[in-house]
Amino acid sequence: MPPLNLEALAARAAALGGDRRLRLVVALLGFAVITAATALIAHPKMFTGFSAYDDEGYMLTALKSFVNGGHLYDQVFTQYGPFYYEWWGGFFSLFGITVTHDSGRSVVMVVWVLSSLVFGLSIWRITGSILLGLGTQILTFSALEVLTNEPMHPVSSIALMLALIVAISTFVGSGRSRWAIGLLGVVVGALVLTKINVGCFAVASVALVCAVSYQQLWGRRWPRLLVELAFLAIPILLMASKFDEGWARHYAVHVFAGALAVVIALRARQPVKRHLGELRWLIGGFLALVVVSCLLILALGTSVGGLIDGVIRQPLRQSDAFTIPMLLSRREYAFDLIAVGAAIAYWYASRRRVAPSPAFLAVGSVFAIVVGLTMAFSMVGQLLPFDDRGLTGYQLSMLPFVWVALAATTTEGEGGRFAFARLLLPCLAALQGLHGYPVAGSQTLLSVVLVVPCGALAVAGGVRGLSRLVEVEPDRMALTGFGVLLTVVLGYFVLKTYVRDPMHQARGVYHTTYKLELPGAEDIHLFSEEEVHLYEDVAHAMGENCKSTVMEPGMDSFYLWTDQEPPSLTATGWETLFDDEAQEQVIDATSATAGLCLLRNKERAAGWGEKEGPLVTYLEQGFKLIGQWDAYELLRREGPAPSSSP
Repeated sequence: MPPLNLEALAARAAALGGDRRLRLVVALLGFAVITAATALIAHPKMFTGFSAYDDEGYMLTALKSFVNGGHLYDQVFTQYGPFYYEWWGGFFSLFGITVTHDSGRSVVMVVWVLSSLVFGLSIWRITGSILLGLGTQILTFSALEVLTNEPMHPVSSIALMLALIVAISTFVGSGRSRWAIGLLGVVVGALVLTKINVGCFAVASVALVCAVSYQQLWGRRWPRLLVELAFLAIPILLMASKFDEGWARHYAVHVFAGALAVVIALRARQPVKRHLGELRWLIGGFLALVVVSCLLILALGTSVGGLIDGVIRQPLRQSDAFTIPMLLSRREYAFDLIAVGAAIAYWYASRRRVAPSPAFLAVGSVFAIVVGLTMAFSMVGQLLPFDDRGLTGYQLSMLPFVWVALAATTTEGEGGRFAFARLLLPCLAALQGLHGYPVAGSQTLLSVVLVVPCGALAVAGGVRGLSRLVEVEPDRMALTGFGVLLTVVLGYFVLKTYVRDPMHQARGVYHTTYKLELPGAEDIHLFSEEEVHLYEDVAHAMGENCKSTVMEPGMDSFYLWTDQEPPSLTATGWETLFDDEAQEQVIDATSATAGLCLLRNKERAAGWGEKEGPLVTYLEQGFKLIGQWDAYELLRREGPAPSSSP
């Protein structure tokens, strides 16, 4: 048997790796297989379980009312922008889809799978690495499982928009890219008019990238400095009203540290020289979407006052109406100090503008790889080299390290056709960490989903740096062999932990749970027969005894299950979300209704935060209990409201 010729084998592998057509076929096959696998996981996960706090029913009911001609904000209460309703309302209307739990979960399932695919394809395009692209797709899909908690909540739309922003940025090449820049402005505008705080974070991130990309801005001292100061001030200003609470101070400092490290790292890089005329396309695309969306919603019947209240005033009241604190471990201050200190060291070493030593490049490259892998796995608690799921707020631990994706380990790392995308992704990730304020529920994972692609960029930079350092062929082969071994081990771990095991588990759970036999929710399975019977019994009693029903708090899925329309404004925790004017609107709409029912769950209402108001007082008068199931009470008022009611 002839001896194995490693050099010939390596040469053959390099030739195959350089075959663009073969790489394209492998990439398409790989992404197709992973997409099919994620779809098989997504369906049973999306249709298993029901969150009793019922944000799902709230969003579906609001969307259904809008589709049926309700005037957004004036007749349909929501804290979210008009684009969400125009987009999904147009989609359901265009294809004749009825707004139900099953249809809502189906479209969110598609959005979930599509968002992770777009993230993966974007990283493949930027780095040229199929493996990093596939890994990003798998890990972002795992992180976005949070979308199953509240199907049809705007978080699903936001996830897709963030993925599109990253994808569009990859088409902003080294030359003039007016159409890509304009489309980027359109998507950022859509994000602003879906959830204004998240949209504003994106605006600030794009502004910072522009400040280091257009010579007319970075060539002068003050424009760039002002943009940097505004970028850094956002976490402090956003949470300043809550600084008397320790969790808010810690959260603001943690995000500030990430933003500061990004600004420092950007100062270490050579600015990009783009054509200033592109800014007109960026601003034009943004304004076009905003103006068209606002004019359309006004044309559909919304008042100007209602639009301003829904887009600006209501979101500003959210932090006072309902808050879930983002609790972070004190030990995470160590992450902040290390991240900022490392960014300062990188800046200090880079500002000399002389060729760094091979030892420095080697250390920097290894640092980028280790930090990148840690970022990629951090959201699931796998903070290498230790399991960190016992650390409070572990998902945000690596947020301050997103700057590492900006670190250039080779001269090619600072320019090239994907320079804009490489700059935008870490900037976007740093401020999106604020998405968990003021409600750190399902938004927690969405606030750090961009950490995964940042980790992939960091790994790519580190690998590129090491490959440039190793010139001797035996050393290069040894390094390549070690890289292949590490890739195989990590690949097996990722595929087993995040694809194979979840697929078997999700499908097994779905087929061993209990079907919910309610209209529009026939595909949903719940975990116990008692839970199924509870919702079915309440819905059947409401359908048999009530033609019009108010709820305390909002449990709007029952409207969909009984094919009833809300008699007036409705929301989940309306006791805190509705001001006195909105509560009076509900009273005026229902006071003359004979046979009005009240579906009440005091335990659920307490969870949203009890607050006195005219509607609370109104619902205490004239209603008599006609049925009770666990904590659910169904009451009915035979005649109109008593004259003593407010």
